[in-house]
Amino acid sequence: MIEPQEILKSLQWRYACKKFDSSKRISEDQLELLLNAFNLTATSLGMQLMKCVVVSNQDLKEEMVSFCHGQRQVADCSEVLVLCRFNTVEEKHVDEYVHRSATIREMDMNSSKVQGFRNMVLSTTNYSDERKLHWMTNQVYISLGNLLNTCAMLGIDSCPMEGFLPSAVDKMLNLTNFGLNSVLLLPVGYRHEEDAYSNYSKVRRDFNDSIIRIV
Repeated sequence: MIEPQEILKSLQWRYACKKFDSSKRISEDQLELLLNAFNLTATSLGMQLMKCVVVSNQDLKEEMVSFCHGQRQVADCSEVLVLCRFNTVEEKHVDEYVHRSATIREMDMNSSKVQGFRNMVLSTTNYSDERKLHWMTNQVYISLGNLLNTCAMLGIDSCPMEGFLPSAVDKMLNLTNFGLNSVLLLPVGYRHEEDAYSNYSKVRRDFNDSIIRIV
C-alpha cells in the first residue's frame, strides 16, 4: 500500500501544467496504467457510458491547438486523452451491460435475478434526452479526478482542459462515427523547466475551513 504521506506529497506536487517539455514522452507502460485507471473509474450503475480516445499523432495534436484557443499544452504534451461520453443511452446499451455483468459473474441471463437487474437499470435510465446527456457528462468528470490522481502518483504532469471547441474536436477525430462526444481534454507528459506555474505555491482553503464534520 502507498504510505499516506506519499499520497499527500503527490497531490501537493500536482498542478495544472501550462508548459510541457515536448522532448519527453511517457512510457507505454505508464500510458497503460493511466488507461487502466480510466477503465476502473467508478460510474453510475457501473455502466461506463464513456470512452477515452488517446491522441499521440503530432500533426493531430498541432491541429488541435486551434480548437483550444491557442493553448499549446495539447501540442507539446506526450499524449492527449480525450474524455468522451456516449451521445445517447438506449436499451441496447443496457442489454450490453447486463450481458457483460452476467457473463463476468457467471450468472444465467434468463434468471429472475438478472432480469430484475435489467429492469432496474432500464427504469433508472429512463430519463429525458437532456438529462441523459447531463448524467453521462457527470461520469466523465469522475474519470478526470481519477486520472489526475493517478498521474500525480506516477509523477506524470497533466492539465485538465474544458476550454476547447468540442464540436471541432469531434469532427477532427470522427468521434460521431463511434457514437461519442468529447467532454474534456487531458494532456499528459512532463513539465518544462521554464513553466513558471510549477514554482507557484498551491492555493487552497485552510484545512479546517474546507471540512465540516457531522458527528
